[in-house]
Amino acid sequence: MTSIEVVRSVEDFTDRAAHKQARLDTEIADAQAGLVSKVSRSAAARYLGMSLTTLAKLMSAGEGPPFIKNEATSRAANQHIHFPWRDLVAWDEARTQYDSPQAKQELREQAHRNELRRQLAQLEQQAQALRRALSDSGDRHILNFEGLASLTQPHPWVLNGDGLVGHALGVSAEALMAGDIDWLTVEEALACQWSDLEGQGQWLEVLSSTMERVEQTAQAWYRRMALMEQVRGKKENDA
Repeated sequence: MTSIEVVRSVEDFTDRAAHKQARLDTEIADAQAGLVSKVSRSAAARYLGMSLTTLAKLMSAGEGPPFIKNEATSRAANQHIHFPWRDLVAWDEARTQYDSPQAKQELREQAHRNELRRQLAQLEQQAQALRRALSDSGDRHILNFEGLASLTQPHPWVLNGDGLVGHALGVSAEALMAGDIDWLTVEEALACQWSDLEGQGQWLEVLSSTMERVEQTAQAWYRRMALMEQVRGKKENDA
């Protein structure tokens, strides 16, 4: 199959994503005000201006900011990661040299404004791509994949402590609001650890079917060009 049914529209997702981002901004503001001593993985990534994937790669390489894990009350809780706020700020500031404390504050505020503008523009661009791929039929929402471009386009995926839950348009409202959102291609998502193996299998079928259709289209194009070349050669010989 080269399409998959999802449960929500792009507008529903973007509204919920905006709510999550506002919640992360509140979490960061509380940390800055000294109301909390640590922040979540999503808040840390937003504060640093990087994706969850980039942050995870830095952590895996031992080059990321200091973090702590919750005590194990369950398998999921054991995987919840938080970042001590002071350590996170110190790690971020160590990456940049400033001429003075005032310059540091001004540059940080400007960088934060620029990052928010970039994230809003990126979210709208990604939402437009989702709208092009999504077709509605009554209450049904179908996400279509046609060609290599549709596979290389990042999609929003929901992750929790157990791994990747599923596509943000396809998971439950509870899972969407409780989990982290990261934008990945289908191939990148399939390479992650999934908490739902059946869901992973469905997306693997989408990838395989779409790639098969791309191959069939390329072969048909090649046969057509070869036939045209034969016809052209025959005309030249007849002349």
